[in-house]
Amino acid sequence: MAARKLRWALPCGILLGAGSLLALDVPQSRREFVEAVASGEHAAKMERFVFERDFDRVYADVARQSSACLDPEVKRSGFVGGQMEVSSSSYHPTLKRLAGSAAEFTLQVVHRPRGIGATPPPGGLYVMAADLKSLGKGRTEVVLYRPTIGFKKIAESLKEWAAGEGDDCPKLR
Repeated sequence: MAARKLRWALPCGILLGAGSLLALDVPQSRREFVEAVASGEHAAKMERFVFERDFDRVYADVARQSSACLDPEVKRSGFVGGQMEVSSSSYHPTLKRLAGSAAEFTLQVVHRPRGIGATPPPGGLYVMAADLKSLGKGRTEVVLYRPTIGFKKIAESLKEWAAGEGDDCPKLR
């Protein structure tokens, strides 16, 4: 499979990625998103963490907190050029348990109005993913795939939840 350019729109409408802004190539699946981040695309990075916690506890904490914190619709309004503009973003987290002691976390976002460019996949633009895997009794690995700009608080919260260190929800924009 040919390398894909990773690009996505931030809630504020800024487009990230390399190359022309006119030819947007948006990952249409979680797999495409993860492959693009893992290949070292611009404005994204892959991080590995090992937590000294049992997989089932990590999974339960991430499931509880992601459904409580990362599933809202965020509405914005303001005056732009003398006119009132209204926009919103709906976040959609999913956490899927796989065979054995492994799981996939995915975060997608739908922006309204939708920006110009490529059509987003069903469920919205992919903005973050994580692979969770048991490393044996009391140890869990989390591989996080994320943008380097725009979603730092969400990434920090996800790491805290996996570590069992906090219940705070990040402020979504």
